[in-house]
Amino acid sequence: MTIALTDKAKRKLQSYQLGQDKFLRIAVVAGGCSGNTYHAAVDSELKPNDEVVHTDGDIRVVVDARSALFIDGLQIDYSDDLIKAGFRLANPRAASSCGCGASFKI
Repeated sequence: MTIALTDKAKRKLQSYQLGQDKFLRIAVVAGGCSGNTYHAAVDSELKPNDEVVHTDGDIRVVVDARSALFIDGLQIDYSDDLIKAGFRLANPRAASSCGCGASFKI
């Protein structure tokens, strides 16, 4: 499974002081015009069906078993523009996405 983080995303995640007790959780949830959307949050509680899918220094990316089916090839970037600052999650394997890019279909 491949996940890529840009340098900008890594720097922003490091500012959250991720480490042994905190990690980035990514989940794929039903929603949006195309059927699925990514949800990302800093978490500190591993659940029994969680899988660590990426590590880079102190940065760990964790997903649940269902979400793992949708994240191979995921690219995580961070944008600090004034209008829509935040993390950008994109998967080039997605068959289609909605016009605003918030949801996707594999």
